[in-house]
Amino acid sequence: MLKAAQAAVDEINGAGGPLGRPIKLITEDDQTDPEAAVRAARKLVDVDKVPAVLGTWASGVTIAVAPITQAAKVVEMSTSGASRITEVQKNGYVYRTEPDDLLFGKAYAALALKRGWKKAGVLGLNVPFTTSTVAAFKQRFEEGGGKVLNFVTYNPDATSFKAETIQAFEGQPDFIHISGYEPDVTGVLRAAYEAGLKAPFVIPSFAVSEETIANLGPAAEGLIMVAEGVDEKSAGFKTIQKLFPENSYQPHPAQVYDMLNLVALAIEASKDATGSGIDKGLRAVSGPPGTAVGSFAEGAKLLRGGQEIDYQGASGPIDFDENGNIVKASLRIAEVKDGKIVPVEMLEDVVF
Repeated sequence: MLKAAQAAVDEINGAGGPLGRPIKLITEDDQTDPEAAVRAARKLVDVDKVPAVLGTWASGVTIAVAPITQAAKVVEMSTSGASRITEVQKNGYVYRTEPDDLLFGKAYAALALKRGWKKAGVLGLNVPFTTSTVAAFKQRFEEGGGKVLNFVTYNPDATSFKAETIQAFEGQPDFIHISGYEPDVTGVLRAAYEAGLKAPFVIPSFAVSEETIANLGPAAEGLIMVAEGVDEKSAGFKTIQKLFPENSYQPHPAQVYDMLNLVALAIEASKDATGSGIDKGLRAVSGPPGTAVGSFAEGAKLLRGGQEIDYQGASGPIDFDENGNIVKASLRIAEVKDGKIVPVEMLEDVVF
């Protein structure tokens, strides 16, 4: 994500920058921990005086940081999915390029029903995004004739997942959905393999990397991942491909790349580089009406000529609703085959 952000900054500044001024990227590590994130946000807002904080990922981090940015009228843009964030967004200044977890839950159910699976076991990390994702999954799956046999939760500091994994397999589910992050998902997959428990595993794509797949070996084979799609035809995606030729379909680098471009275009549109100016300009440059553009250089030229624009990003069209959520997304399904992540199908235009 950081590499993608820097690539976007380089392109924007190479085109002269918004209002003819360069963007400066200041980075802090939130450690995927709300307390560390609050300290980082305080420094960025109070010391560095930034007008925008971009790239918060874990939902707990975004929820912790939002009051700080909102009080200072600083824009925050996240790749977090928890539905609770919508309530936070109603206070303004918070946007996200990540689909709401309700959409992901529906997508997991749609995929399972499409493959003819009727019985599900669910393992979930005890964090905000899991609650909303699993609730939406269960509702849609059972509406389609499926049944969730069990929902087993575990804590973020867990070091062994054997007991929980065995419990999730009770009743012989057709598949297991894991709602978690990379360390715990890795632990579950390893525990299942060591216990000889076999079933298709369906997980969010952010919960596994190629390095992890290589380390897991046969325990990762057949793993099914659901991710936001990327727009392979967009100008921004070409930049992402150059940065990550072996893994360009991961959505979060593309989303952060788009955040930087949107902020720069919002400054150009509002003629104001403050948080309030960015907040004012974001919807004006991110949705219809307007000429479709795929880069800051292209959009800035039209804005300076008095025209409206509609930014089409590396992660797809980014049209914000009144709360700052994107209104639709296409989701990519991939599987691990011979140790490689292979895209296999798309769930097109999943709508909230």
